[in-house]
Amino acid sequence: MATTNAIDTINCIAAMHLQEQKTPRCINYFQRTTVVDESCRAAMFNWLCQISDALSLNRETVGLAMSLLDRYLSSCARSSDQILSDRSRFQLASITAYYIAVKINEPVELGLSMLVKLCRGCYESSAIVSMEQDILSALAWRISTPTPLDFMRYILAMIPSTEQSIVESAEQHLVNATKDSYFSTISPSIVGAACVSMAFKESSFVCISSEQAVFWNVVCNALELDTSKDFVDVQQQLGKVSSNPKHFANFGQSTSTLTKGSCANLRESCSSVSVNVSVASHGIML
Repeated sequence: MATTNAIDTINCIAAMHLQEQKTPRCINYFQRTTVVDESCRAAMFNWLCQISDALSLNRETVGLAMSLLDRYLSSCARSSDQILSDRSRFQLASITAYYIAVKINEPVELGLSMLVKLCRGCYESSAIVSMEQDILSALAWRISTPTPLDFMRYILAMIPSTEQSIVESAEQHLVNATKDSYFSTISPSIVGAACVSMAFKESSFVCISSEQAVFWNVVCNALELDTSKDFVDVQQQLGKVSSNPKHFANFGQSTSTLTKGSCANLRESCSSVSVNVSVASHGIML
């Protein structure tokens, strides 16, 4: 019999599924440009991960930032077209999306002065504020929408006695998915569920308990996974991505508070951004 916690969890999953259906799907916005490409997005993802680590912030905030960026560039707002025709502005949009994500997801504030310092003065605070308004306007201020991470967490909470190795494997698949824009065009519920499914399939714990199978079926029914071709395709793509060492990115450990070492680490991070310079080791970029 399902416990009260399990019922609450599946209700949350169903509610998020309903909410994502009301949110416009992202598109492959790279088809609209020859200036900004997948490597630019991947470079920004890597740099934002470095910033999160340097400031001892939560890496999941980077995932939220990439979601905001993808939704903004998929909105086809006039300002988003300008972003895709200028690598410097694409970089600014990515940084600003992270600035917004920190406001939503962190217990500490990333001030504008620190953000300008992180960018080595390449952008003024007024440019960041203006970009923030453009992003929020294009998204009609709908910034709190379900992400693949939200679904993955609830699904893992739903399935009892899940081994830690499976949780870590699912998290790694999610990192790889966040870095690749293909997955942004798929419903977050499908991406989150596919990460969990792949983790179980790849686990050395071959035998899934009958109780786990029951709860997985409940999840499949709630998210309509059994009739979703995308669910199959996403798992195949996750398998390809995870087998590519160039794509592999370790999520690592993170905390959600600033530490005394953050300022020292910040000095190293400041050298990461250099607009219109080719990719260098440990830095961007565009």
